Amino acid sequence: MIRTERLVQSFLELTAIDNPTLYERELSECLRRRFAALGIVLAEDGAGAAIGGNAGNLYAYLPGDETLAPILLSAHMDAVAPACAKKPVLHPDGRITSDGTTVLGADDVSGLCAILEAVTSVLEDGTPHRPIELLFDAAEESYCTGIQKFDFSRLRAKTAYVFDLSGPVGNAAYQAPSIVSFRAEFTGRAAHALPRKDCMQSRRRPKPSRASTAAGLAI
Repeated sequence: MIRTERLVQSFLELTAIDNPTLYERELSECLRRRFAALGIVLAEDGAGAAIGGNAGNLYAYLPGDETLAPILLSAHMDAVAPACAKKPVLHPDGRITSDGTTVLGADDVSGLCAILEAVTSVLEDGTPHRPIELLFDAAEESYCTGIQKFDFSRLRAKTAYVFDLSGPVGNAAYQAPSIVSFRAEFTGRAAHALPRKDCMQSRRRPKPSRASTAAGLAI
């Protein structure tokens, strides 16, 4: 059965680990130790070296009832900055927050811990289960650069649950936003939106200059 106290302790342990994008090594090693204690070997690929990070994606296959279709459980290992020197705080009412100086890192340690506790519970109870695949990706916050290097031919499951969504327990998303990138060119004198005194001294049209910039828009 799911043990709430153990789940909370796992969350406190993992959120206290530094895990900024491209620097997930310490969290990766912690996950490998925790799953190794369950007899599960998380294999690391070469994504880290390919993207300039210090940790790759982790993958494992847990055998089960081969008459049933396998299922994939996935979550990412990195967090948005500031994700170093995090100090999770467990409040008397059960809430867990950061100490206010960094992010908490619940995105996506909450997903990692949910998977860890679920697998632990199934194995402890000896519950019959379908084959389970585990995939923990690096550098998700940088537009999924880590998972793009994963060899998807290794996967056997046709159904996957990615634990990376807020909202009521039991809800799931089957579609998600994407990223649209664009390049724009602007002609004129560089200035902040506030009035600039030097730009107001003359009504003469300034000599045009060209500047280009690239930006990403999340929709």
